[in-house]
Amino acid sequence: MHSYSAGVKGEEAAAAYLTAKGMKLLSRRYRGAQGEIDLVLMDGPVIVFAEVKARPNGNVGDGFFAISPDKKRRMISAANAYLEEYDLLDYTARFDAVEITSAGIIHIPDAFRP
Repeated sequence: MHSYSAGVKGEEAAAAYLTAKGMKLLSRRYRGAQGEIDLVLMDGPVIVFAEVKARPNGNVGDGFFAISPDKKRRMISAANAYLEEYDLLDYTARFDAVEITSAGIIHIPDAFRP
């Protein structure tokens, strides 16, 4: 349960960080048939699907390396389900990554593409 709690706290910190940068939070922990999106936000006219990796005791970069090709495929599937469910298929979308370590928060916009 410790890693789950760290993940929830990480998502809360990431949401606060991204909204402070001007993004609008649309959804937390969206579940599609094939995967989950930690945070869904609007960054101007762009829908952002963000993966959050909290590594309180990890090194910078460890969380980003944990976003495997399989995880990316599941995120893309869930993002497509979100866009269809909310009739947002005409919007531009991107996939961001947010890593939280003892060194702070690192946000990588457009971390990967489908």
